[in-house]
Amino acid sequence: MKFNSLGKRIAENYRILALIVLNSIIVLLVVNLLASGIIDFRDYYRKKAESGEGRYGFKNYEDSTKKLFPDLERDEIEQFLTDTRHLSQCFDTYTQFKERPFVGKSVNVDAKGFRPIKNQGPWPPAPEHINIFVFGGSTTFGYGVPDVETIPSYLQEILNCEHNGRVRVYNFGRGGYISIQERVLLEKLILEGMVPQVAIFIDGLNDLGYCQEEPNFTNELTKYMDEGDSPPFIKNVMQMPIFKLIFDYPREKAKVQTSLSKEKITNTIRRYEVNKEIIESFCSHFNIEPLFVWQPVPVYKCDQDYNFFATFNYDRYMSYLRVGYQEMANIFANRKFGENFLWLTDMQEGLREPLYADAIHYSPYLCKLIAQKIADKLEEQKMIKDVSVNR
Repeated sequence: MKFNSLGKRIAENYRILALIVLNSIIVLLVVNLLASGIIDFRDYYRKKAESGEGRYGFKNYEDSTKKLFPDLERDEIEQFLTDTRHLSQCFDTYTQFKERPFVGKSVNVDAKGFRPIKNQGPWPPAPEHINIFVFGGSTTFGYGVPDVETIPSYLQEILNCEHNGRVRVYNFGRGGYISIQERVLLEKLILEGMVPQVAIFIDGLNDLGYCQEEPNFTNELTKYMDEGDSPPFIKNVMQMPIFKLIFDYPREKAKVQTSLSKEKITNTIRRYEVNKEIIESFCSHFNIEPLFVWQPVPVYKCDQDYNFFATFNYDRYMSYLRVGYQEMANIFANRKFGENFLWLTDMQEGLREPLYADAIHYSPYLCKLIAQKIADKLEEQKMIKDVSVNR
């Protein structure tokens, strides 16, 4: 009888425990389903709100796209837009990230880290050529235009008319790069033995658009490193929707900038100047001619009547860009940045053409104009020398 009574108590306790565990699992599932639903609704309404802020770019062929790409047929434009949507980024040493290698019809990314252009030169660069490396963000890379209509592609075409086809330009523009990353990328290439005759840095949009001190994925990598010592169980638990909702929501709110800081703008411009001096220093050692280009942006001296994306809310998503460019213009008006600095911010004034392929990236027409300005500056400053003299 004593054993029967003990057995009944164990069975009853087991039943109670099983019910508690089962109910806990059910509650956990229900809570995570609700959290997942909240996250989905939040993302849905955020995207809906963003769509109300004015569109960012073309998703499909429209009559407007034909105005931007008059030399392309409709099927070529549609293929180009499809290729562009498939671009993504991956990890890169020292600089944090880069465009993932990609093969398309009009959009390509070489595994060596550059975007091919028309009549692309060999890699490694041949010493008998005049080799020019171009660094910058997504506007330099050429989001919004085919390989053959990027700034570096036009630049090579223009320069070769004057230099008997000996110029080879390499497009090292990468989406989201700030000027410090460009310097590090050049240093990395030099360490690999790839030393150009000329290095061009096209900046302004990314540095002053957000006034951020670190590269784009710094927060994500910091979070990853902070979680590095956590047990696998804790890592898996933190991936549950309920915990994502609790811990990611404050970060989402923090992304929205509510006020502008004059100090951040000042510090960003100061970092750019110091970075420029560092580049000049080691370029002198390696006999590289550096050229620094301050690029045009859609919110400064650009006729919005010809901007297909004028309704885009620039001040919300790049809140420092407008005021930052005005501050940079004030500084430039009173203090020059040297003979190797090219100010292109005013070049859009008076132009009555569509200049942007989306809210921030250049049309082929503007890419060609920028390339011509850069080529003129290179020739004016005699930065392109005979290979036998330079090496």
